[in-house]
Amino acid sequence: MVPRPTTSRGARIVALAGLGLVSVVGIVALAIMLRGTGPIDALEQNVSVVEPADAGSSEDAAAGVAASAEVATKDPPPEPTRAAAEELDEARAKGPTALAELAEKYGDDPAVLEALVVAYTRDKANYGKAMTAVRKLLTVAPEMARDPDIKQALLLVANGPVNVAATALDIMATGMGPRGPELLYELLSASGLGKFPKERASKLLKDPKVVELAGPALIVANDLRAASGCNRKKLFARAAKDGDERALAHLKPLLATKGCSWHRQADCFVCLGDRKDLRATIDAITKRLEQKQAD
Repeated sequence: MVPRPTTSRGARIVALAGLGLVSVVGIVALAIMLRGTGPIDALEQNVSVVEPADAGSSEDAAAGVAASAEVATKDPPPEPTRAAAEELDEARAKGPTALAELAEKYGDDPAVLEALVVAYTRDKANYGKAMTAVRKLLTVAPEMARDPDIKQALLLVANGPVNVAATALDIMATGMGPRGPELLYELLSASGLGKFPKERASKLLKDPKVVELAGPALIVANDLRAASGCNRKKLFARAAKDGDERALAHLKPLLATKGCSWHRQADCFVCLGDRKDLRATIDAITKRLEQKQAD
């Protein structure tokens, strides 16, 4: 009799457990094979994929929102400060009243104010208003001091009724910069002007404030104008240093050595002798002016 091998109880339990595990794995594998891939594919098709947001599109959208906000809050365009040419021409045609209304609307427009000055000076009754407009014009546009129409208006009013004439002369004295004293000087040499404007202009040209504005060339020319023939000799040194063409206008006539006495053959300015100093003064001024033009 062959003896039966002896097996321990623990070994039998381990063997049975291993056999059971293998059976379970086999069953699961078989189930997967039988199931197929259809349900999985269907599941994948039903899942929606979320694409990442486009950074550029987001920035564009933000810019659009910002632009819309800016348009909504932007201030309206400012009102024009200058009259249109057609508007000004129409007011000119209608006269001072229309121009005054336009000046109320465009108070800083030099063209409107200049037109108003010209219109006012056509009637002596409006000379005072003309000077008010001139003051306003020179405030908003100081360069208009050299405008020929403004010069004409001032000279016209300066030769008018005394009260408004004084206003015009005062504007020339201190309201126009260096151009004002130049007009005062021109006024002294102008023909057809009355006594009052010439006397007042002469007095104003001695005022320290006006002298400072005028500059040395104009002042020496005015001093030569005011001096008699022989008294001009003491001004030669100043004229040689500071004089310009205005000084020459008072010096060159002194070169003549004839023209006095009943036969007009005598020297009117014997005190000037051979005119050596006079010629030297004229030459100095002429050379300086030529050099200035060359520069």
